[in-house]
Amino acid sequence: MTPDNHHKDPTLLSIGSMFETGRIKKMYTLAELYPTKIARSLGINYGRYMAKLSHPDKFTIGEIVRLANLLNIEPDMITKVIYSEMK
Repeated sequence: MTPDNHHKDPTLLSIGSMFETGRIKKMYTLAELYPTKIARSLGINYGRYMAKLSHPDKFTIGEIVRLANLLNIEPDMITKVIYSEMK
């Protein structure tokens, strides 16, 4: 781990790795990966988070940036997944 992520949750970092390796192809995949923890960390309630995973175009830029920071990845990795779902 780099010095920047020594305080980050290893489970969230593992999800970030899944984005980096291309294993996350749809945002709804995140529904099975610690959804309560992620929703709480994003500052949105569980139901709203799950709805956004079903309709990823509903994520705000701020939420994408916060999610990227949580997962220790670049926001464009998330936006690429969202964009591919919208095609």
